[in-house]
Amino acid sequence: MCGINGFTFKDENLIKKMMFYTKNRGPDFNDYISNEFITLGHDRLSILDLNNRSNQPFKFKQFTISFNGEIYNYLELKSDLSKLGYEFKTTSDTEVIVYLFDKYGIESFKMLSGIFAISLWDETKKKLYLVRDIVGVKPLYYFIDNETKDLIFSSSIKSILQYKEINKINPKALFFYNNIGRNDADETFFLGIKKLLPGQLLTHDHTKKKELSNLLKYNFSNKQNDNYKKSICDIIKSQFISDVPVSLSLSGGYDSNIIYFTMRKFLERKKYKLYSFYFHDYEKFNTDFRIAERNCKNFGDYLNPVEIKFKDFQDNIEKVSEVLEEPISNQSAILNYIMAKNVKEKVIFNGDGGDEVFGGYDHYRSAYILLKISKINYLKKIIKFKFKYKNLNRLFFENSKQYFLSFNEGNLMKNKENYFLNFQELKEDDLELNHSKNFNFKNRLNDICFMDIDTKVVNDFLRRDDNIFMNFGIEARVPFLDKKMIENFLYMDEKKKYGNFFKNKFFLKSHFSNDFETSKKKWGLQSPIAKWMKKELQPFLYDVLSKNFYDNSKNYLNFNNIDNLLKRHKDEYYNPDLIWSLVTFQIFLKKFKL
Repeated sequence: MCGINGFTFKDENLIKKMMFYTKNRGPDFNDYISNEFITLGHDRLSILDLNNRSNQPFKFKQFTISFNGEIYNYLELKSDLSKLGYEFKTTSDTEVIVYLFDKYGIESFKMLSGIFAISLWDETKKKLYLVRDIVGVKPLYYFIDNETKDLIFSSSIKSILQYKEINKINPKALFFYNNIGRNDADETFFLGIKKLLPGQLLTHDHTKKKELSNLLKYNFSNKQNDNYKKSICDIIKSQFISDVPVSLSLSGGYDSNIIYFTMRKFLERKKYKLYSFYFHDYEKFNTDFRIAERNCKNFGDYLNPVEIKFKDFQDNIEKVSEVLEEPISNQSAILNYIMAKNVKEKVIFNGDGGDEVFGGYDHYRSAYILLKISKINYLKKIIKFKFKYKNLNRLFFENSKQYFLSFNEGNLMKNKENYFLNFQELKEDDLELNHSKNFNFKNRLNDICFMDIDTKVVNDFLRRDDNIFMNFGIEARVPFLDKKMIENFLYMDEKKKYGNFFKNKFFLKSHFSNDFETSKKKWGLQSPIAKWMKKELQPFLYDVLSKNFYDNSKNYLNFNNIDNLLKRHKDEYYNPDLIWSLVTFQIFLKKFKL
């Protein structure tokens, strides 16, 4: 919904510089407040209550708020507060957050259902509160000055870099990227700039005292009634709140089509538009598009095709790197960027998280079957050596973390140690988990899915969604990652998810299969990039992955081996995921002069 910036001192020039880098996130209104103890800046993307009365920073009594996000249950909360005597001057969710905090203090944050990064200043206590939603849909970064102990925060890393230039790479972030193509650390690539983790509360007062706590936590004890279909649709419907038209990124899969199904039930046709990826000259990769096209035609809607060409990868990767602010090797970032260029609405929905919550990936199915067999493998305690075959070794794993590591995305990038200098392999003890850190794992598939939500989803999917779409003033909403969806369905009986014959998404199929057509095979967001790397993208790859592209990268990459890697891929399909990981990293280093 917006971009937020701030710090615990007065400096009007600095806040203006910081807001320059978040203005795309909120093009509708920009303002700030500044005094001796606090400076808060806000760039507004108007989605609820388009009136100026809801502009931020928003003040009530001694409180000033600058927040980014949407509160999906704000109408229920507003009704409760009205009964307590609060009088509202706006129809926005911003006012509800402030009144709720006035009544309940930090406990109020636990009452919010939505996506948010909130900064709230209490002028009486001279205290700043920063809190991030439990899933981590909305980003929030911060930096503590070691000398002054002042706090600087923002929706954007680039904004914080206006306070302090950082040209030293964070070794912890680099370690994660080399292994899995994303940064799972609680710190960013820029040494000293940290992420406020999902569900965390950070406070900072006039004495420069900082306190960090894990405030928001999942409660998996919720019991579902038997009307699962209605429950899923109700959760999705709750995210439809908007005073502007919305859109949907539609594919041939179950998740986005369930959202489309719910839209048709609860939204007027003129209130939403539909978009889908279409690959130029590569019909093999258009299976999802064709299914989405047929569904739209069957239900009387128009599907807007978003055409992807090989040039989109080479022409947009530098801008995508700048927008993401940290390297993510997922090639879908380019697709997200082209989609964002084409979408005209201020809100876009997608099906991210459905595979993690309901078990959609093929490797989840494999893990589920192996875990079943492993439970009756009585040789575990006897045999302690490694076998040649991966799946045989997996039968002897002792815990969920081993399965999580064994099936992670890093396995798609073969022989990483040959291309990243000083490579160290990611091990169990290296994992940086958040909500699942002290969770009582019981060697279940659901545990693996939970760890994915804690790592891959927040540090890849949600970062791509938010950074890229908000760069165009578009808010990405992810109903399958709603707190209620996760609490109600992530830890449901695994047999219900897969049925008696171990079918992916059996649960969703059993409730929605008659409502629309879907892909018979789980594709995911695929592109012909591996083919393009063999021919059309070859000159681009040799240019970027040259030791002359950026001098400092010789400290991180083995260019002799990289040259052989490109030649090998030209002759045969070999390691395209690793190649793109190296391209993304090389461009990031040069872009940010690290």
